Amino acid sequence: MAEQSEKRGGFGGKLAAILAAAGSAIGLGNIWRFPYITSENGGGAFILIYLGCILLLGLPLLIAEFSVGHNSKSNPVDAFSKIRKGWGWLGAAGLISVTLIMGYYFVISGWTVNYAVASATDSIGGNYDGFFVDFTTATWAPLLFTYAFILANHFIIMGGVQGGIEKASKYMMPLLFAILITLAVYSLWMPSGREALGSVFTPDFSKVSGKTFLDAMGQAFFTLSIGMGAMLIYGSYFKKGTKISGTAISVVSLDTFVAIIAAIIIFSAGVEDVKGPQLAFVAMPKVFSAMPAGNIWAMLFFLLLGLAALSSTISMHEAVTSYFVEKRGMSRRRGAWLVTGIALTLATIASLSMGPWSDFTVVGMNIFDLLDNFTAIIMLPILGIMTSVFVGWIWRKDDMKAELTAEGGIDKATYPFIRFLLKWVCPVLVSVVFIFGLIDFINGL
Repeated sequence: MAEQSEKRGGFGGKLAAILAAAGSAIGLGNIWRFPYITSENGGGAFILIYLGCILLLGLPLLIAEFSVGHNSKSNPVDAFSKIRKGWGWLGAAGLISVTLIMGYYFVISGWTVNYAVASATDSIGGNYDGFFVDFTTATWAPLLFTYAFILANHFIIMGGVQGGIEKASKYMMPLLFAILITLAVYSLWMPSGREALGSVFTPDFSKVSGKTFLDAMGQAFFTLSIGMGAMLIYGSYFKKGTKISGTAISVVSLDTFVAIIAAIIIFSAGVEDVKGPQLAFVAMPKVFSAMPAGNIWAMLFFLLLGLAALSSTISMHEAVTSYFVEKRGMSRRRGAWLVTGIALTLATIASLSMGPWSDFTVVGMNIFDLLDNFTAIIMLPILGIMTSVFVGWIWRKDDMKAELTAEGGIDKATYPFIRFLLKWVCPVLVSVVFIFGLIDFINGL
């Protein structure tokens, strides 16, 4: 395995690697999707099933992406082709996917900034639904906040791996956890807090169905940013001696912790049956308005959302930037500006498709929804399947074993089980998520 050069850069140590990778995994889905599906699928019963799916699906796939990156010390395209010639297309597909995701994810991220400001200035008023609709369908206001968020990503990426990503993660992640715990303590202090704990952790197996297992598999797969190249590029920045398995376990643990604490906060607020943006931007402001110093708690909540979004989008931006720097020979400055320009263009189109350009649709969806559904339902599951196939079937068995047992920190007794999961279990489980997700999407058209 090639030594990591100082020119290429890398994380300074294990803690930095964990914080950065956990930041990539912890995103908006932890806060507004996990609580809803937990409520819908029996609380503690769902959490037990979800933990099983994390161990059988999420953790092995995360180890796989880290391993490919760590072994190759390259951008996503070169990483696959270095291990097996002719497979660079898999990395390229991941970069296309993550670029499309940035197109709409940056728009939502911009909303969090606007709501943090509006909460701090107490300017939302009582018109929660109207404020959300008026803002998201406007022309310039959402664009300005989106552009500000993209530029924040840009200047972090410009700082490089240690001076930008690592430094930002060391500040952002502790702040994210501090806000999360503060909101959780306050939520538990409320009269509904103890009831929320019971609702989250008490298993109700009467609500468990085949859909529960499908939701658990889908959440376990999507929550860890698998298939986008983000975890792969972070794995390539791990310094020699960083144990892949230990880092992956830490990332999965932190990601799950955030999701469960977010569920407690949402259940305490009594809005666990609301899903998606409506939960964050309509339901939660209503709840906060009834609390003492509600605007302060609302501001903290939207800062939490913004930090979760920023820590995720940094990894997306870096995955694509690394390709232009390493594969196309650009300077980091030029590569970062190119990716920022692409993100600005796609985000502009996605944002305007919510308002002035809403009449333009593809298969009944505006561009914002098209980017979301195409990547989540089609691209990411296929890339997840192909990543597990690549590691389990294409990567030479001896080379894979050497990477996972030496640098990966997996003992030789556990290795056959991990390989079995990657060869057989992960492709099957992600295929199930893909097939049922596609069927559900087609039925909804």
